[in-house]
Amino acid sequence: MDYKFTVRNCHPQDPCDSSAYERLKPGAVFAHMARRPNYNPREDLFLAEVKGEVRGYVNVLPELRIKRVVLDYVVCLEHGLGPVLTELLRHALERARKLGVRMAHVGIHSAEAAQAGLLLKLGFNEVRVHYELSLDLSKLVLEVEEVPGVTCSRLEAGEEGKLVKVQNRCFAGTWGFSPNTVEDIRWRLEGKGNCLDDVILASAKGKLIGYCWTLPDCGEDSSTGRSKGQIYMMGVLPKHRGGGIGRRLLQAALSHLKSKGREIIDLTVDSGNYRAVRLYYSEGFQLSDKTLWYEKIID
Repeated sequence: MDYKFTVRNCHPQDPCDSSAYERLKPGAVFAHMARRPNYNPREDLFLAEVKGEVRGYVNVLPELRIKRVVLDYVVCLEHGLGPVLTELLRHALERARKLGVRMAHVGIHSAEAAQAGLLLKLGFNEVRVHYELSLDLSKLVLEVEEVPGVTCSRLEAGEEGKLVKVQNRCFAGTWGFSPNTVEDIRWRLEGKGNCLDDVILASAKGKLIGYCWTLPDCGEDSSTGRSKGQIYMMGVLPKHRGGGIGRRLLQAALSHLKSKGREIIDLTVDSGNYRAVRLYYSEGFQLSDKTLWYEKIID
């Protein structure tokens, strides 16, 4: 079937555009996304219309500190995926050029062969694989292993700067990580439910050395209807790795999520982070999917 479509910029004040975005991306809140630091929905969000109805979008998410954009898109057409997505990505890449970034990244599920083929045709190359891991928390008997000299606490109001500092140090130089600011962290906390209690901190000798950020409310598992939580981010400062602190944080996080009544816990980990992968497998996580990351150099 031949679809006639148009691609245009988002109109942030138009409730039809905001509701269309939320319909295409379940769980998203347009008003929160629009407040993202260094982001302008009028210039960074493109919508594809078919017969006057929004049936797809591409979101250009700038990460200017590392000179890249991440392209997040959805196209809900049974036919004509190639032409619509190609045109959406053309607009997105032109926006990326105007932003002066060096690269654009797209992450897709491993089963999305049609999209992978299209990305390759458009000059993207596969550069990274992330594992999607899952744990049935209801069957797990939790045992929290204490680490001598290490205490765990919860993030408190006013400590966002401490979290920014330890997070940036934990992930400095890792693929795809863009250093955060206090503004970034506050925005993410707002979008994740604004519950400081869900961020667990590890300290030694009065200094913050690691953290685990959990998301207790991630809806329900699509196949079983069971409640889901997530390990959003976890890191330990380089010089403190290998001493059991990561395991201590993970166990504390799982205990916290179980206390919230969560049954299935998901997380994403870089396949090249062998130490983290081993830790998660040893605690019972299993591979559920893979995210393939594609990169296009902006010329």
